[in-house]
Amino acid sequence: MTALLGFLPIPNLMERLLAGLAIVLPGEAVTLLQDNIRQLVTEQKGGLLSFGILAALWSSSSAVVAITAALNQAYDVEEGRPWWKVRGIALLLTMGLSLFLLLAMVLLIFGPQLGRGLASLVGLGSVFEILWNILRWPVSAGLLMVALALVYSFAPDVEQQWKWITPGAVCAVLATLLVSLAFSLYVSHFGSYNKTYGSLGAVIVFLTWLYLTGLCLLVGGEINAEIEHAAPEGKAPGHKTGA
Repeated sequence: MTALLGFLPIPNLMERLLAGLAIVLPGEAVTLLQDNIRQLVTEQKGGLLSFGILAALWSSSSAVVAITAALNQAYDVEEGRPWWKVRGIALLLTMGLSLFLLLAMVLLIFGPQLGRGLASLVGLGSVFEILWNILRWPVSAGLLMVALALVYSFAPDVEQQWKWITPGAVCAVLATLLVSLAFSLYVSHFGSYNKTYGSLGAVIVFLTWLYLTGLCLLVGGEINAEIEHAAPEGKAPGHKTGA
């Protein structure tokens, strides 16, 4: 998807992407990514749209497979589906997550332009534009919550109902935002990764941020499992269905 950006005739796309990433990523991580993003955005590389997409889907789905195993542990169940079905579900979830993340990023980065276009289209003027710019933040968070809810619903080998997976999705998104902001403040004001590790400091910061966001996702799954296990009408630990 990043490779596709090189084919889009959007002015100042690089600056908008970095500004959007800077909302949730520490500065060192943004610096680490900006050279690669700049190269992808400014150059049209057709090869990345063929082999690159396949490689990215496979490697990303491997991460979803690992998440599936962790969520099975949260529900105290063993994986009973064949490997090809687990991998197929992981591929579909990877594509679905990419779509929801892309929509959320579009709302955050191009929200003002979309708001002005919609305001002029429906003829509601500046009032609609102001409301749009306010609502695009909770709408983007809602898209992320739906994306995580899909993971909690289809990744573990248990039957799910939306009422049991919504709390974890909400907590995971809110925790990710809070942890990202707190970690960014820590790195900016108290951390000394660059002084201690030199050029490796940005890599350490980025990997630490990925670890923290992954932890928030798994904690959300644990919250869902514990709430359902504690509810009288929910599944018991180790059971894949409510029966």
